Amino acid sequence: MRRSDLLVFSTLSIATACTGLVAGPETSATVPVTVSRDSAYVRARRAVQAESFTVDKVDSTAGLITGTRYASSNARIGSSGACRVRLALRVQGNTEGAQVATTSSWVAPEPMEEKAATVCEKERGEVLTRVNQTIEPPAQ
Repeated sequence: MRRSDLLVFSTLSIATACTGLVAGPETSATVPVTVSRDSAYVRARRAVQAESFTVDKVDSTAGLITGTRYASSNARIGSSGACRVRLALRVQGNTEGAQVATTSSWVAPEPMEEKAATVCEKERGEVLTRVNQTIEPPAQ
């Protein structure tokens, strides 16, 4: 692990501990897509916006989009609406095709710590599936 990665991880751990939140594991995957890099980037940006993410960073030159989907203001503790989903997308490729690398995790309020691993992980997976289907719709 690089020193900068360790610093970011330890900062996240401290911030999470101080705020009454519980963080889930970070999950990474790379998916090949049949469209150009530019098209995949536009679709990824559209998917993130459609899922109501607050976009933290956008860099079209590097193909990077990072954002957080915050919990609903009226969500009940223990429901999927109480989970935050963090997402980073990196689109690479050329005019022939692209690859979309995703890194995602969930964050939940501490009172739902027992249910968070199940409820928030399911929500994270469903959000990621919808994002991926927007970038590369299923064959018909």
